[in-house]
This record gives sequence, C-alpha cells and structure tokens, in this order.
Amino acid sequence: MLPVTQPPTWRIPLRGPLFEGHCVRVGWPEPDEIDSLTALRNRPQVCAKFLDPRPLDPQRNREWIDHGMRRPYEALLAIRLKRGGALVGAIGWSRGDPSEGSFELGRVMIDADVLRRQRRNFPPGYAGVATDAGTALRDFGFRALGLTVMRSVFIDDNRLSRRALLLGGARIVGGSRMQRADGSEVAVTRLELRREEWEGLVEGRKTFPGNPYWRQADG
Repeated sequence: MLPVTQPPTWRIPLRGPLFEGHCVRVGWPEPDEIDSLTALRNRPQVCAKFLDPRPLDPQRNREWIDHGMRRPYEALLAIRLKRGGALVGAIGWSRGDPSEGSFELGRVMIDADVLRRQRRNFPPGYAGVATDAGTALRDFGFRALGLTVMRSVFIDDNRLSRRALLLGGARIVGGSRMQRADGSEVAVTRLELRREEWEGLVEGRKTFPGNPYWRQADG
C-alpha cells in the first residue's frame, strides 16, 4: 500500500509576534487591539482604499479575527512601533496556498494620526511604516513560508500601497477594472514578486523590469 502524501502546510506561530522591520514589530493582534483595528478600518478615508469599502461590524470582526480567520492561510497582523509599542496599523495576506507557494499581500492600513505623534522617533530617511512592514512581510513570506510568488492587488489611487509594494521590489503585471461590493467600480493594478526576483533583490542585484521604483529602494 502506497504511503499517504500529506499536503504541504505552513508551520508558523498562530499567536504572538511573527517578524520585525527596521522600526516596527508585526504579529497577530492581541485581544485589546482588535477593536482599535476595526475602528481604523472603518474610518471613511481607510474604507475607501479597500476592495470592499463597506464598514465592518465590530462584534463580527472581533469574532472573525479571534476564531474565523484561517490562520495561517490568511492573516490580519498588527503593526506596532519598536520604540514605545504604539499600534500604528495592520498588514496581512489572503489566498495563502502552500501547494503553489503563494499568497496575496494586502490588508494594509496605517493610522496617520498616531504616526504624526510619533514622527520624532523615526530615523532620517525612513521609508515609512507601510514600506517597512511590507518589506518585512515580504522577507518573512519567502524565508519562513517558502513562497514561490507573492501577489498583490491595489486600487490605483491607493498611493500608500503602491509605493510600499514597488519599493519592496514587486513589479506591475497588469491592470483591470473591478466592481466593488458596494456597486462602485474602480481601476486596480496587479503586482507580483517571484522568488528569484526576491533573491536578486536581497542579494543586491537590481533586475526588475516593470517596477519604476526599484532604483529608489536604495534610498
């Protein structure tokens, strides 16, 4: 009788911290952070940047984060500053597929009000919290999860996500128009970063056609 082949899985902690960047630490949300993240997501200027712009119900979102999220194949992670520990936003992924070695990076939101109060704590030339957290998540994905490809989709006028993803080495692979859950239509851009491209990036080889930002990533 042939042995049963087990499908690939991602073996990472499902609670607590996961990784860190230059100025941020990123991990699963603590219970006392969930309502703050929901309130941030429900701000009109934040909702507008999501493919589903409808406000979230706080209780249902708490239950989803606590029990409904398919960890580790989807994630909503809290971004905290190393200095002082302030909660400044979130980042995560969806459509995690260990068989293909892929996920879709997204769920990025930054609390601009908190950042304005914390700017003195950042070093000169700091690329920003979204770029810092996004680059750290990129490296975690390829190193800890063994990704083959990381994908992302963002609304064209979401300059924060665009800058963070392009500075992280992703390249534009296409665009289209999508109808959102509230019936509105938006233009979106699709990006991806493959393992061999990531390896070239971390080794200092800059060979990323389709990414107009890659030279700026040197600072």
